[in-house]
Amino acid sequence: MHNKMLYWILLSIALGILGGIFFPEQILSVRWMGTLFINLLKLIALPLIFSSLISAITSIGNTQRLGSIGTYTIIYVLVNVSFAVVIGLILLNTFKPGVGLPPDLILANAGAGGGPAPTKALDFSSFLLSLFPPNIIAAAANFEIMPIVFFSIVFSIACISIGETAKPVVQLFNGLRDIFIKMIIWLMYLTPIGLFSLLGSAIAEASLQKKLLTSVGGMLFFILIFLIGLALQWLLQLAVVVFMLRRKPKEFIQHAASPMLTAFVTSSSIATLPVTLISAKQQHISDEVARFVLPFSTTINLAGTAMYEAVSALFFCQILGIHLSILAQLGVFLTSIVAGMGATGIPEGGLVTMVMVLRSVNVPTSALVLLLPFDRILDRLRTMVNVWGCLVCAATVDHFTAKKRNNELKELNAIASRS
Repeated sequence: MHNKMLYWILLSIALGILGGIFFPEQILSVRWMGTLFINLLKLIALPLIFSSLISAITSIGNTQRLGSIGTYTIIYVLVNVSFAVVIGLILLNTFKPGVGLPPDLILANAGAGGGPAPTKALDFSSFLLSLFPPNIIAAAANFEIMPIVFFSIVFSIACISIGETAKPVVQLFNGLRDIFIKMIIWLMYLTPIGLFSLLGSAIAEASLQKKLLTSVGGMLFFILIFLIGLALQWLLQLAVVVFMLRRKPKEFIQHAASPMLTAFVTSSSIATLPVTLISAKQQHISDEVARFVLPFSTTINLAGTAMYEAVSALFFCQILGIHLSILAQLGVFLTSIVAGMGATGIPEGGLVTMVMVLRSVNVPTSALVLLLPFDRILDRLRTMVNVWGCLVCAATVDHFTAKKRNNELKELNAIASRS
């Protein structure tokens, strides 16, 4: 079924492009199908992020019991994802692939995005205040996702601190997460229809305004920059393996090849997890570390996805002529990290959580149409980087926990010898 879906998507891309070029007015008349698809994405995004973040954070359990393993994992994930987003933002600010592209590429389907395009730069103080609304229910009703994210983090910490009493609540959210994942998988079956409508409408608008070639060239330039960013992120983690962990790069890459290829085929870091666990055993990563770090890291250590969220938001802002200050880009940085962590390691999960990033910079979610034709292949590539990062994370945590254990043993032996 997965391969059949890929064929349907390729067919919808071809029909959307041809229809937009040769039958623009007819294609524009079925734009409502794309609006429906975007609305369904938005419908699932908020409950998915809420439930998946609670599941991920509460899976840490008792922080005292996890000790150094949990601490090292969280530190590595935050640093790794942060570097990925910074790499992406630097590349987009340097090459500016969206500058000069017609805004109608996004505005043509603005009705599908649920709001008008912004006319001014995002004010960082307003963004900061929006994180703490007086009414969380009203924030959810207005699709303000970041306050929901902060609420879910505090809620999760409270669940961990309560302990046994909160277990039924945690299990409820674990079940909700699985349900929403299943709903996303079902929604992806509608991707060819939504893609045909949204892509065809954008192509039709560009074709009618004689700006089609400029638009295609700009998108290809953006994709090239993103692939360069993924390569830099992969090399950065390889440097960790070589210089920090003192491991042989050839041997590490050989063992990582199987899960990375599986990630490319499945487009899912969660589906790849069993293969990743086998690879960790081959690399002599302790079972204690692998059993905790890999499942947890697979859920939130999605550096490639976080980079994708950040560069896409900045790319769309460049197309719309929105200037983002350094402080405003800090907002994009933070939102992309959280959105990447909320992507849950499922196929096209980054496409769903990107709604949050676009809302943070007031970009219509109709902008997603520009990514849909390329998202399948980009999703596979960034999933490979995500899985690679999870393996490096497990190896790093294993290295430092083993080092800490050895130091503790030396201290105990020293005390014993003195006594």
